[in-house]
Amino acid sequence: MPEPSSLFHSLRFQLIASVVTIEIIMLSLLVWNNIAIIHSTHTDRLRDTANSMIQQIANTSGNYMVAVDYATLKDYLSNIISYKELAYIVITDRDDNSVIALGTKTPDLRPQIDTHPAQVNDGVFDISQQIQVAGQPMGRVLMGFSLALMDDAISKSRNRGVSIAFAEIVLTIIVTIIIGLGLTRRLGQLSIAAAGVEAGDYSVYVPTETNDEVGKTATAFNKMVSEVSRRTQQLLQEEKRTQQLLSENRLLIHKSHEVQEEERKYLARELHDELGQCLTAIQADAESIKDSAPKDKTRIIASADAILNVSAHIYDVVHSMMRRLRPSVLDNLGLEEALKEEIDGWCKRNSALACCYKIKGDLASLQEHTRITIFRIVQECLTNIAKHAAATRVNINLDSDTDKLHLTISDNGKGMNKNLYDNHCNMGLGLIGMRERIQALNGHFSYDTSPGNGFRILIQIPKNTGDKTKANMPAASAHEHSTTMDRKSTGCSHD
Repeated sequence: MPEPSSLFHSLRFQLIASVVTIEIIMLSLLVWNNIAIIHSTHTDRLRDTANSMIQQIANTSGNYMVAVDYATLKDYLSNIISYKELAYIVITDRDDNSVIALGTKTPDLRPQIDTHPAQVNDGVFDISQQIQVAGQPMGRVLMGFSLALMDDAISKSRNRGVSIAFAEIVLTIIVTIIIGLGLTRRLGQLSIAAAGVEAGDYSVYVPTETNDEVGKTATAFNKMVSEVSRRTQQLLQEEKRTQQLLSENRLLIHKSHEVQEEERKYLARELHDELGQCLTAIQADAESIKDSAPKDKTRIIASADAILNVSAHIYDVVHSMMRRLRPSVLDNLGLEEALKEEIDGWCKRNSALACCYKIKGDLASLQEHTRITIFRIVQECLTNIAKHAAATRVNINLDSDTDKLHLTISDNGKGMNKNLYDNHCNMGLGLIGMRERIQALNGHFSYDTSPGNGFRILIQIPKNTGDKTKANMPAASAHEHSTTMDRKSTGCSHD
C-alpha cells in the first residue's frame, strides 16, 4: 500500500488551494479596478459640478455687483448653499475683501486652490473663479465642496464590492470542495485499487458512478485488471506446469542415475564373480600344466606362460572396468578412501599436474546416493581438467559440517568466458550432469570462471536429503564411520 501523502501534497488540497488562490487574485484585481473606477467617476463628477456651479455663480454675481445689490445676491447664494456637497461660498470685491460669506466651513483665510478633487488633502475641494463684467474685474467667487459624501459613497461601493468578492470566494471554496471531494474520492479509489493490484490482489473493482473522464478511466482500469488477472492466472498455471515438468525431469534423471549406478554395481559384481572366477580357473590350470609338464616341457611351459600373460592382461582390463563401473573401495572402505585412491590414480596418469586435496569432517553419515554423487563429480572434474583446462595445479576441498557438505574444485587453467558459457546451449553435458545430480539432492551448484583465471566449482549439499538408501549401506560403512569421524585428511602430489 502506498504511504498516505501529507495535506500539502494531496491532490484535493492542491486543487482547492489553486482555485481559491486564482479566485482571490482575480477578485482582488477586479475590486481594486472597480474602486479605482468609482473613485475616478465620483471625483470627475464633483469637479465638473463644481466648475459648472462656480461659472454660473460668477456670471450671476457680476450683474448684482454692478448694481450694488448685495442683498439680492446673498438671497441668490443662500438658495445655492443648500446643495448637500457645498461647504461654503465666498464673494470678494476687487480688493479681495469678503462681501458675502455663506456656509458651515467658511475659511478664515484664503484657502489654497485645488485643481482636482483627487488631490485634496483637507477634505474640502477649494476652487476660485474671477467675476468680470464687460471685461472688467469685479472680484472673485470662492467655493468649497466637502468630500465626505463622495468618500462615503466610495467607501460603500468598496465595501459592497469586497462583500460580493468575499461571498464569491466562499461560494467558490464550497463548490470547489464539493467537486474536489467527489473527484479526488474517485481518484483515491483508483489509487487504492492500483495499490491492491500492485500487492497482487486482482479482485479489486472501481465503481463507475458517472460516464465522465474518471468513470471511463475506472472502466478501462477494471478491464485492465480483469485482463491482467486472467493472464496472471494463465502464467501461474504455466509456471506450475513448468515446475512440475522440471520436477519430473529431475526425478527422472535422479532415477536414471540410480539405475545407472545399480547397473554398474551389478555389472561389476558379475564381472568379479563370473569372469574373475573363470580367469582365476584358467590361471590355475595354466599353473597346473606348467608344473606337471611330462615331455615337451619347453613348449608346454611357453604355452602356459602365454595363457598366464593373457589371463593377467584380461584380469587387469576387467579390474579396470570394474573400478570404472563401481569402485569397490567405495563400498568397502568408504568415500574418503575412494577419493584418495581416485585422486592418486589420476595424479599418476597426469604426472605434469600438481593436485592438492583436503578432506575434513564426518563422511560416514552421508547417504549412499550422496557418496556416489560426490565421487562421480570429482571423477568428472578431474577428467575435464586433464582434457580441457591446460592447468598446472588442482585444488580439491571437501568439508562436512553439521548440516551441509561443501565441495570446492578449482584449477589455474585457461578458464573461459562465463557470460557465453552460462547459455545452456553452450554449457557442456558434464556441467549439466553435475548440476542435475546436485539439484536432485536439493543442493546448490555454481561455478566461476574467466579467461586466464581458471575454473572453480562450488557445491553445497544438505545432509538430510531424504535418501532412503541409507538403510542399505554396506557393512564397510561402519568401518568408515569409525575411522573418519571428525578427522582431517590432506594430500598433495607433484611432478
